[in-house]
Amino acid sequence: MPLLISLLLLMLSLGTQAEEIPDNEVLTLDDPIPGSLYLEFTDADDLLPKIGDFKIISSLFMSNQLGERWATMTILNQSSSQRLLDRKYIVALFADGEKRHPVDIEHTFYGKEQITLIINFGKSKFPILRTEVRN
Repeated sequence: MPLLISLLLLMLSLGTQAEEIPDNEVLTLDDPIPGSLYLEFTDADDLLPKIGDFKIISSLFMSNQLGERWATMTILNQSSSQRLLDRKYIVALFADGEKRHPVDIEHTFYGKEQITLIINFGKSKFPILRTEVRN
């Protein structure tokens, strides 16, 4: 019986440690941007996504107090063939007009596959307004 109690206490302490995340690192959903709102900033670099067979079905934007910007994106491979999604196929537009590719992403899609990915866009004091792909 004492062994059982010791194991239970060990499991509880491990579970508690695994759940501890500093408040400033916790991601929260950013307020949604109205679909009718369209902003076009001047863009000296004219950063565009690489042309591909991907379509964004939906995007939810998240951030934390450290300024990290993330997106939960559902993406569809419109091709009937396998495709590799890398960071150059996606661009995020930030509220200050900056455009940027994700920090790092690589995922292989099967033909016509649709999947939801969590994508890191780095740090910014400005929120993400939208994400783009190009066909």
